[in-house]
Amino acid sequence: MGRVPIDRVTPSGAAPETSEPRAFFGRVWRSPVLLPAALFLASVGAALRASIPFTEGRLVYALDDAYIHMAVARNLAGHGVWGCTPYHFASASSSLLWTFGLGVLDRVLHLHDWIPLALNVVLALATLATASRALERFGAPPLLRATALVGIVLSFPLAGMVLIGMEHILHLLLTIAFAAAAVAALTSPAATARVERRRTLALAALAALLAASRYEGFFLIGLVGLAFLVHRQVLRAAAIGVASLVPVAAFGAWSVAQGSYFLPNPLMVKAVGESASTLTALLKPFGSEDLEFLRNDRAMPILLALAVLGALAHWRRGRSLFRAPVLFPLILAGMILLHAHFVFSPLYWAYRYDAYLVGFGLFVAAVVLVELEPPSRLPRGALAALLAALLVPFVTDVREGLVPSAEIEGMRGTYLEQFQTARFIRSYYPDAAVIVNDLGAVTYYTDARILDLVGLGDIEPVRIMRKRAYTSADVVAWTAAYHPRLAVVSLDWAVAAPLVPREWVSVAVVEMPPHRHRVGFFAVDAREAWPLRAAVEQFYEPLAARLGHRVKLRQPEGLDARPSAAAAPPSP
Repeated sequence: MGRVPIDRVTPSGAAPETSEPRAFFGRVWRSPVLLPAALFLASVGAALRASIPFTEGRLVYALDDAYIHMAVARNLAGHGVWGCTPYHFASASSSLLWTFGLGVLDRVLHLHDWIPLALNVVLALATLATASRALERFGAPPLLRATALVGIVLSFPLAGMVLIGMEHILHLLLTIAFAAAAVAALTSPAATARVERRRTLALAALAALLAASRYEGFFLIGLVGLAFLVHRQVLRAAAIGVASLVPVAAFGAWSVAQGSYFLPNPLMVKAVGESASTLTALLKPFGSEDLEFLRNDRAMPILLALAVLGALAHWRRGRSLFRAPVLFPLILAGMILLHAHFVFSPLYWAYRYDAYLVGFGLFVAAVVLVELEPPSRLPRGALAALLAALLVPFVTDVREGLVPSAEIEGMRGTYLEQFQTARFIRSYYPDAAVIVNDLGAVTYYTDARILDLVGLGDIEPVRIMRKRAYTSADVVAWTAAYHPRLAVVSLDWAVAAPLVPREWVSVAVVEMPPHRHRVGFFAVDAREAWPLRAAVEQFYEPLAARLGHRVKLRQPEGLDARPSAAAAPPSP
């Protein structure tokens, strides 16, 4: 029997009874993660409850893009095909890790619609725990850690990202974890060879996961590799660089073997553009677009300025580059500048693409403020926590962080537009070839042969874009082999509307609530005009009274009055 510590012996000589559960819950109660986690969960719960009247009780994500990942994951789990449809390979996801993870969970759990939400809740809590532990490692007191975590909840914003249903929380988690591990390795004293190998393996694994979560992860990976080179740790820099390239290079090689491109279609279409090669896009000079990004995003100039000033102030105090309060803000500044230069996405809901910089920026701000000395009467970290809290309203809308109204509105819009379009196709054209420009819900909720007008789910438009301007004549040419019967096109899309060929017969326009987005229904085959018109009328007229859709039926141009044989819609 082991000795009882002398300070824990009672007068009778017996060890006092201890309450391990009480001690455990006491530590949890005092944890800086508790309040941010409770705030996050309450915000998610309130948002889901608020969305129920708009989606008739159904879980719907705020962006149709979420369903692209879900469709690829479902086809991977069910058919072994990486594609939006089970008919062919399509490099439609730019987050390899997220989509693969959804596919694994879909195969194991069969929860389908709920998997992205549940997974994002778990990842959000893991992000808070990881950030808190990292801040503790770098000397942040509990009050400062709690304040920084609340800032991340509100400014990222975590609840809004859960409702979007995509990979952005995973990206933030890996950004913080990799940056913290890298800075710890750069600032820690030399250890034994075994410990150094473990550090290198951990960094390599995190780099691979970060690169696979989003391609923007290479900004951070490149900066960390440069820091290790400056620190004369060439082998560690090489190991991190090679490891980060493995998943994307392997997928790229597989994609090329399948007849696609090395980069995913979203990056080819959105980042590279129609007239530039990949190499030209990567080597483009800094210009007005970089400044425009900083002007249009209120958080980025503030974080960039604070990062530069914070790094300079701490460098002057210690005259050393390899200190956490210097390295972290320098890394943040580099990430902002690289992101501004290589924007991989359009401006639509742009905050979700930049949000990882804001969340990471709040984490970095806490590190920079750790060494701030408060007046003697204040508890340790109080002044730093106050300054961190004051930063939050400058980089985000706090009300949106608490109540993600934009995402709730997005959930309503997805339900009324993309989800109802998917229901229409599934009811009337379940086995037909259908041309669309919104790829997500229609591929996830139907088994139709969906053809993507803009090239995220089909490679043909991307191939044409690499050679010349993509026109409506090209749409007719590449879709003809599939014998499509109809097309459903968002007429307010600046990219999609000009691609509608004159040969298609317009039979109806449905204005989708709440913002009256116009969706056009076209008979690609003229013989389909009257049945399609009748199907739209039959499906959407009941929705007009219940949900507020407006149906504008059109007399098919160039066709005679409705023939009696073609009056009926396809059987739903």
